[in-house]
Amino acid sequence: IYALVTGLAQGVVKVIQQKVEVSVISEPPPPPPPPPPKIEKVVQQPTTPKPQAYVPPVVNPPPVTQSANAIQAVTSDPKPQPAPTPVPAVEAPKGPVSVKGNCTQTETPEYPAKALEDEIQGDVFVVFAVGGDGKVTGITDVRFDGSIPPRYRSSFKSAISNALQSYACRANMQLTQPFHFKLDSGA
Repeated sequence: IYALVTGLAQGVVKVIQQKVEVSVISEPPPPPPPPPPKIEKVVQQPTTPKPQAYVPPVVNPPPVTQSANAIQAVTSDPKPQPAPTPVPAVEAPKGPVSVKGNCTQTETPEYPAKALEDEIQGDVFVVFAVGGDGKVTGITDVRFDGSIPPRYRSSFKSAISNALQSYACRANMQLTQPFHFKLDSGA
């Protein structure tokens, strides 16, 4: 650095100032990609012959001979046929109907244990709704006969409700069914 600053290295400066040739060498361009392979569509001709259309055989009716006193019926205006009477749609019953004939599967409810122990018996009349899938959707009305005391009624209703869960009935109906809870008279 001292030689450059004091001028002693003038020869070095002349060498550096000489013309420097710079040439840019570029890489050769990449070869073009190969063309995509040609896809040829091969269509096979059906080898089975086309089926011939069915032509029914010609049936010639036997010749008709007319006798001299034969009467020939000619109608120019046939009587129009009356339109068929539409069948009236069967409406669903308005009130509840019996379970008999409307349910394919029923179950007898279990006798409530406390009522059995206390020898309580009687009849329970239930009205229940059936949904679109044929399953019971709920009890809509319950009536107890007078022989079932009020404190036992919820256990009878619960036993009936459990039994109704297994019923399979016609869809979208309101059904009624009596349940008879009777003690065996054991002889």
